[in-house]
Amino acid sequence: MKLFAKLMIAVLFIGMLLPFTILKGPDGKTLMSLSDIAMPDFSMPEMPDFSRAFKGGEPVPGDDSDLSGKDLFYQWYDDQGNVQFTTQPPAQGIEYTIKGFDPDTNVIQAVKAPPEQSATDAADTDQQQSAKPDDIGNPYSGDSIKKLLDDAGNVEKLINQRYKNQESALNQ
Repeated sequence: MKLFAKLMIAVLFIGMLLPFTILKGPDGKTLMSLSDIAMPDFSMPEMPDFSRAFKGGEPVPGDDSDLSGKDLFYQWYDDQGNVQFTTQPPAQGIEYTIKGFDPDTNVIQAVKAPPEQSATDAADTDQQQSAKPDDIGNPYSGDSIKKLLDDAGNVEKLINQRYKNQESALNQ
């Protein structure tokens, strides 16, 4: 086992030296040199250029009034008239607007909670509800169930009609 470990270490050592010595590229030079070995770059990435986002310290007209602390997106129209959103400004000569998006903004509507009851009111309400469980009834009316089934039937008819239109278009 010791011999095997020594052989593996020797093979790994030779394998590491091959690109620096024997293995050569199409240009005749070795595949690697000691100058190719360097520490990775730990510097901060460059910030995007916001110089076109402001004119004289003011945001471009039509944009959000305060863009500080927001992610910036550029809105512009391509040749076909489609709206494009990018993080980089479009090519020179294309009109665009800058949109700011605050990543800390909550985009989900808040749920309105019912007003809080006092402990005695809540206890009275619980006793009243538990006393009459049959008064709850069915939350669904017959009319709403009928309307739901009619709507489902109409959707099915629409899907079947679209399928027939596709089949006729493919068979032409």
